Amino acid sequence: MRNIPHFLQRLSYTRQTWIRQKLQFGWQCSSHHCLIWQSRCIHDKSDGPGTDSAETKNSATKSTVEELTLDNDAEKDSVAMVTGGHLTDPENTGKRQAGVNFDTLGSWNNRISMPIAMNESIKLGKLIPKIPLEKVGTASLIGRRKYNEDRFIVSQLSKQVLVFGIFDGHGGQLAAEYVSNHMTDHLTYWLQRSNDLQEILWNSFIDINNMLTRHLNYYSIGSEDYNSGTTATVCLLRDGIDLTVGHVGDTRAILCREGLPIRLTVDHHPDNHTEKSRVLNKGGRVTTNSLGVHQVNSRLAMTRSIGDVELKQHGVISEPYLRSIRLRHGMDSFLILTTDGLNFVLSDQEVMDIVCSCPTPSQAASFITDQALQFGTEDNTTTVIIPLGAWGKYRTNRAIPYSFGRNLVGGRFG
Repeated sequence: MRNIPHFLQRLSYTRQTWIRQKLQFGWQCSSHHCLIWQSRCIHDKSDGPGTDSAETKNSATKSTVEELTLDNDAEKDSVAMVTGGHLTDPENTGKRQAGVNFDTLGSWNNRISMPIAMNESIKLGKLIPKIPLEKVGTASLIGRRKYNEDRFIVSQLSKQVLVFGIFDGHGGQLAAEYVSNHMTDHLTYWLQRSNDLQEILWNSFIDINNMLTRHLNYYSIGSEDYNSGTTATVCLLRDGIDLTVGHVGDTRAILCREGLPIRLTVDHHPDNHTEKSRVLNKGGRVTTNSLGVHQVNSRLAMTRSIGDVELKQHGVISEPYLRSIRLRHGMDSFLILTTDGLNFVLSDQEVMDIVCSCPTPSQAASFITDQALQFGTEDNTTTVIIPLGAWGKYRTNRAIPYSFGRNLVGGRFG
């Protein structure tokens, strides 16, 4: 086989042939369209590197397709990025290796079936997987509480936009239930009026907090539910690649890239200097309970939330922390949303390792919530796991060691 780049020569003959076919002849995506993904460094019937064969040119001219050709800069970037993270036995050698990430050339090695998002791939000029909602893993455990105050949403707002959200209620179930039921309505409303995902999330958070406040003042004043509130971590995914996160409270959104965690949220705790200053300037107090947890007015362990009507005048706000990031499906395995029942007993890297060891997102969601319960969490534990293009690539067999100290801190023996 001629003209195989040096970074592909280490691969098996079968894998070289597979890659060459995908790059040379493209992926057949539908009966009417296909993507022809050509690389000037791999040709089977050419006179030399960088020369297209006559057969390829004629077929591309006659068919009504969108031809996507890597330019020299893109090829150089691909070659530079092939020494990324550790792959999980990509060449069936029986072991993990620091390896050749050929996914940067326009394909991905996924362990679950994901169709190609045709329109998005043509528009962006690279292969984008379509995230099937039925593949998203979810799990929620009540833990050692009387009620489960956690809620989550997984929905499609439009043809281009998906929404994933997680909510951890406190002071009752009312706030989390209300927000989870109505958040998509507010997002849809603002989606029709703006293309800016951050603006959509900002307006939706403010609106739903105002609506919840009116609901509590009208129906629940004087009752226990009047003091209820909830965290909120909401992710909007557009065209399968543009991710924007809006967040209040201490739930988390974590992206797994090359097997390592990228936290997309910030915990809004009273021990944060900026958050504490705002509370103090508004006349609130920051105290510490017997377990060393900082609280606002000796009641709430966070400085941003939806609801908590009585604390809004003391600096507890509903304005979301916003962050946008572009996904890289050749390197990103999954996005996970978690509540503090899980975050309290597992580090971000332990979460990555546990999820990467599971074959499907559903099994991962069930396993990681059970693991949090084993490690002594007493709170409700909920997780939402969204598989991305590199799902299963960075699998690990590292076991999470049992720790008596972890269980003790978690409160099982307290």
